[in-house]
Amino acid sequence: MSFPEILESLLRQRGVGKEAEEEFLNPKYESLHDPLLLPDMERARDRVIEAIKKDEHIFVFSDYDADGIPGAVVLSDFFKRIKYENVSFYIPHRHDEGFGLSTDAIDVAVSKKAKLLITVDCGTADIKEVAYANKKKIDVIITDHHLPAQSGESNELPKAYSIVNPKVAKSKYPFKELCGASLAYKLVQAVYAKEKFGTKEGMEKWSLDMVAIATLSDMVPLVGENRILARFGLEVLRKSPRPGLQAMLQKLNIDQRHITEDDIAFMITPRINAASRMGKPEDAFNLLATTNPEEAEILAAHLEKINNERKGVVAALVKDAKKHLGARENLGDVIVIGNPEWRPALLGLVANSIVEEYMRPVFVWGRDGDGILKGSCRSYNGYDLFVLMNAAKKDFIQFGGHAGAGGFEIEMEKLPTLEENLSKALEKLSMTEKIENNGIEIQIKNVCEDLYKTLSMLAPFGIGNLKPVFRIKNAEIKSIRQFGKSNDHLEIVLSNGLKAISFFASPESYNLEPRSHKLDLDAHIEKSYFRGRPDLRLRIVDIN
Repeated sequence: MSFPEILESLLRQRGVGKEAEEEFLNPKYESLHDPLLLPDMERARDRVIEAIKKDEHIFVFSDYDADGIPGAVVLSDFFKRIKYENVSFYIPHRHDEGFGLSTDAIDVAVSKKAKLLITVDCGTADIKEVAYANKKKIDVIITDHHLPAQSGESNELPKAYSIVNPKVAKSKYPFKELCGASLAYKLVQAVYAKEKFGTKEGMEKWSLDMVAIATLSDMVPLVGENRILARFGLEVLRKSPRPGLQAMLQKLNIDQRHITEDDIAFMITPRINAASRMGKPEDAFNLLATTNPEEAEILAAHLEKINNERKGVVAALVKDAKKHLGARENLGDVIVIGNPEWRPALLGLVANSIVEEYMRPVFVWGRDGDGILKGSCRSYNGYDLFVLMNAAKKDFIQFGGHAGAGGFEIEMEKLPTLEENLSKALEKLSMTEKIENNGIEIQIKNVCEDLYKTLSMLAPFGIGNLKPVFRIKNAEIKSIRQFGKSNDHLEIVLSNGLKAISFFASPESYNLEPRSHKLDLDAHIEKSYFRGRPDLRLRIVDIN
């Protein structure tokens, strides 16, 4: 059984015309753009090669999240492969140092007699810090995908040796939406294209597992080059020999051979981020970079422990936030909520949860150890957060990020009017182009292995390439039950034995009556490999 009409409908939903079908369904690694098209890439490449040949100390400074850390591992892989040891890695402490370069980190680089500093997933906004590095006779190569930080009318760039960023004004790179780790990978590609350093052709492709994790973690659209990098990166992930990755997957009961984008987003990414939110970001870097199985086991167990601690803290924050939102008489088109007692490092997760429930952009603020009010924001429905914040820039001390996620600093006196100002700005904001993910009506008998294989041709799914939704009408119910350790997940078995599940839900979540016999269901089609058993099932989106 084949489903050409469904495939065609889904392609048209995604704006893929007949002429582009083959490229979309069968992306080719060779279709990636030449790294040298990126601004300053040739200059960056030559400086890295020069540093290696002169045996200069190279200092790699990366962000502490699930983009920056995998990006640092990409560079670590590169230096290990060429057997270059005069290199060190620095990942800032999220709470004590915050985002971006710091003079303290540069002082560490000076103490190591570094001559070259490479940033990963940060640096574009760090004007003063780069100037300080220049003063210390350290060349700075910035690899980053963030827009310059906005502060008043300033949009200045740091005076770095090179800025490899597809979003800076002078960039003519054909694809603007690469994540930070992808740009680190592009730098490695550029170096290898000119100088192999005794390595075999194509060895850099083994680092695509890290690029996939970062791409799928960082809320960048899964189109163009990101689609290519994510798809081939998932293939590498399924074969990756990394002991740390294997130890983590084993603890999560994930079959590495069948790992999916959902496994990354919901299982791997939180554990990488937990390292910086609850402890030391180096733990996540060391887990992914280590070649020692014993060290991998210890670090995987540690990340699992602190991730469980993180869940408890975030759950309490979300409960507190929703309690306050529930007490409000009116909510704006943009939600702003916060508390001076809340820790800024965890607020992106709180924002995610509120977005899911209230279905609008959310800004959540707290106060760090220095008394500065900082927050995280998450988008909804295709709105570009950076454009939104720029429209209300007078309310912020500074802000940064990209379309789907960002961060900001604000003065206390600006908070009372921030929600109103952002909501007014949203009214004037046009949405970015996005896929209309309208449900395609099918019969329950069509939910089969062949349809799943058809859908797999469109994967990986994420922002810009949403997972298809199907509508099944008048589905007969065989049974309803709660499952999981705490019985907090919902399972509905339909008349033909097909299961429909919803995590952290109950019959009351969908207003199901105890004696319901039929339902209209909106759902994704997915395959679970829990405990090694393939199980085709539905993931509930909504019940009517």
